[in-house]
Amino acid sequence: MAGSLSPPAGCGIGRCWEGIKTCALGWSNSSKSTLTSFEDRYKLGKELGSGNYGVVRECYDKKNKQTCACKSIAKERLVKQDDIRNVKLEVDIMKTLSGHSNIVNLKEVYEDANSFHLVMELCAGGDLYNHMQKSKRLSEFNARLLFRQLVLVVAYCHENGVVHRDLKPGNILLETKGSYLPIKLTDFGIATYFQPGETLQQRTGTPHYVAPEVLTGKGYNQTADIWSAGVILYFLLGGKVPFSGPTELRILHAVVAAQLRFPSDPWEQISASSKDLISKILCLDPAKRLTAQQILDHSWMTQDINLVV
Repeated sequence: MAGSLSPPAGCGIGRCWEGIKTCALGWSNSSKSTLTSFEDRYKLGKELGSGNYGVVRECYDKKNKQTCACKSIAKERLVKQDDIRNVKLEVDIMKTLSGHSNIVNLKEVYEDANSFHLVMELCAGGDLYNHMQKSKRLSEFNARLLFRQLVLVVAYCHENGVVHRDLKPGNILLETKGSYLPIKLTDFGIATYFQPGETLQQRTGTPHYVAPEVLTGKGYNQTADIWSAGVILYFLLGGKVPFSGPTELRILHAVVAAQLRFPSDPWEQISASSKDLISKILCLDPAKRLTAQQILDHSWMTQDINLVV
């Protein structure tokens, strides 16, 4: 789960990550519903997941007779002014990115006395993390099919000035059960806008997937998302994350050290080309890390491309 961490000594980081600073944003007319109350339009159902601020549940649209997903954020959890600004920033970013086939569609936003409610499309296949608990590892064909979509949607975010900052299997949804086409990127709760050449400083993300430069305090840019995508590819093919440890602190030490290994079980059964790609993505120097286009042009990524409709 993304949140405050106690990072490794020697990284120039305090006991907890800084709060995310964002500019104040007002609700746009296209974001905030004024037609009716949330309770009049929707009925909440079973819980699908939860995070630092919100709970995601199924919700039934009484008007259109459809089942959606709803992220409800309790105002009592938004203790700082920045917390409220972050909710508004999340909505604004989702509106900016709307229309892409690999980004979950935000339908409406409601605000009542106690909560913000973000109504989104429901993806019946669930999230990739839970899927991987059953599948353990993906074939190279399926991993490539899924990863190609992820790289394309990350590139789309970056082209629109958005860095996600929390790419992980739990934030990748499968639109339908039993299919890796299409995937849907979700949870822009700690995403932010960036300008070309800008260096970001806020330390945020999820321990196993966060890029080393986010932890070292030297600043980072959108290439931190590329690192996280590389960790996801390693996880898809190998069934485990590349940098781990028995405690959160040890995990962060392992991420900063970035000693990439491919144990014989299972990696001797996996192509050298895939390992070459992962090694070039999980490059400690962000300036030498592959770009999204370079990833798409890599020989491993171009295999089977004509088999995908």
